Parts: sequence; C-alpha cells; structure tokens
Amino acid sequence: MKETKGQGKETERLLRLLEEDSNLDGEALSRLLALQQLDKLKLIAENTIDVVCLHHPADGQYLYASSSTERIMGYTPEDLKGKVPYDFIHPEQYSKLLKNVSNSSEGLTSMPEKLELRFKTKHHGYQWFEGYTKPIFDKKDKVVLVLSCTRNIQDRKLAELERKEKEIIQQNLLMSSILFEKKKNIIKKIEQRILEVEQDTRKELRSILCHIQETMNLDEDWEDFMMHYKKVHPDFYANLSMHYPALSQKDMKHLAYIRIGMTSSDISRIMMVKKESLRVVRNRLKKKLGLDASEDLMTFVKRL
Repeated sequence: MKETKGQGKETERLLRLLEEDSNLDGEALSRLLALQQLDKLKLIAENTIDVVCLHHPADGQYLYASSSTERIMGYTPEDLKGKVPYDFIHPEQYSKLLKNVSNSSEGLTSMPEKLELRFKTKHHGYQWFEGYTKPIFDKKDKVVLVLSCTRNIQDRKLAELERKEKEIIQQNLLMSSILFEKKKNIIKKIEQRILEVEQDTRKELRSILCHIQETMNLDEDWEDFMMHYKKVHPDFYANLSMHYPALSQKDMKHLAYIRIGMTSSDISRIMMVKKESLRVVRNRLKKKLGLDASEDLMTFVKRL
C-alpha cells in the first residue's frame, strides 16, 4: 500500500489491518480497534483538522504538537522545538494572544475563550486560525501545562471579510447614486434660473455654471459609482450588454439601482420620475427585456 505523506504511523497501521477486510460492520470494526490495541489518541491526533499542542505555563514553549500540525501549518513537531506561539503570531495580534495565554497560564479562565488570530504558516504566509487555550491543573490547583487547540479558518474568514466589504460598498453605492442625482438636479435648477435673468448677464452666469459643473465632477462621480458597482456585481453589466443590447444608459442605471436594493421611492426621486409614472417606465423596460407585464422586475434583476 502506498503511504500518504503526513498520514501518520497509527493511521497507516489501521489501514493495513483494514486491507484484509474492507467490509467490516460496526461491531467487527470496534472489535478490531480493541484487539489490535491501536493507540486511538494517536489516531485522532493524526487525522484531526485541529492543531493540538501542549505548552509550558511559564513561557508558552511548545512541549508537544500533534502530527496534524505538519498537514495544517506545515511545521513538524521538530520545527516547533524551543519555539513559542509568539514566534508565529501576526505582530498586530501579539497583545491579544499574550493576554489569552497569560490568563490560561495563571489559571484565570474558567471557560476557554475562542480567538481568531493570524499565524504564520510554513509555506503559505499568514493565515487565519480559530482556537483557544486551556490550563491543566495538578491536585494543588497549580497550572502545570497549557493546552492549545486551533483550526485553520482561512477560507471562511476571507469569505466573511469579502461579504463585509461588499456590504460597505453596497451602502456607499446607494449613497453615491443618490448624491449624484441630487447634484444633477441642482445644476438643472440653476440652468432654469439663468434663463430667467436678463440677456446681458446670462452669458456670464453660464460661464460660472460651467465652473461649478467642473468642480462637482459629475462624470467622475458616475465613473466612480460604476467602478465600485462592478466590483460588487462583476457580471451584471456584461450580461445586460450581451443579452439586451437595446437597453439605453438610463435603462442600465434603473436596473443597477434595483440591483443594489433601492426602493421605488428612492429610484423615482433620483431619476426625477413621478412615482405613479414609474410603473409605466418599468413596463417599457420589461418589454425591452422580453418580460411579461405580470413578471416581477426585481426578481429578474436579482437573477442576473
């Protein structure tokens, strides 16, 4: 049988025994584990998804590391000899770990406190781990060892951070889109007022308005909106452009506003459309999208 790297001697021993009969029922397998006197703690340590270690209570030095440490962090127990967890913790989280280990070393914690920390792995740099430390007492209530148990949560943490980032961008998109349309509305009102003044001052006022428009950077605001929008919904505009080429820029904006969760009231306000007219606008939009009048536009947009 080919040995798998990092599988562990006790696991290899069990697999060799099972090669003789791979169809054992629960009772037979239980008997085999007992009769062969397999070290079940070693078997668990070799296959757990956790890194289990024992530390000296005085300085946190590694005294034991489960064989799973090499598979999960890249370090062999020999690599950890003479080392302490502070050698691997991200500098920004040093104090957080120090407080936790100190409490365990002094026996101050009654219940283990779970921490999320970044540890430096051997081959993949700093990664997120979740774990806890627990003091082990002797009969005189003195802490003789500190147990640590951690597991890699890199994928979960990255997904969580990405979700939070998207939520923040989504909120910023909503605000920027409303502010953008408000700016346009202000400019439009100023233009209307300019038309009301005398002819000889109109030219000068138009010149001032141009400077105001440049300062407000309306085009840049919209480009900034689009840049952040594509980060949250990268395929949204690409799918619309590919499948519905007849859509105008205004149609695209309308659908984008729906996609980021704006209410009909907000959309009617920033698009300067009366709320009762929004239904007519959306029915025209549905026709361009090939939808029936009874189909829900929000449901369609969320599927894009």
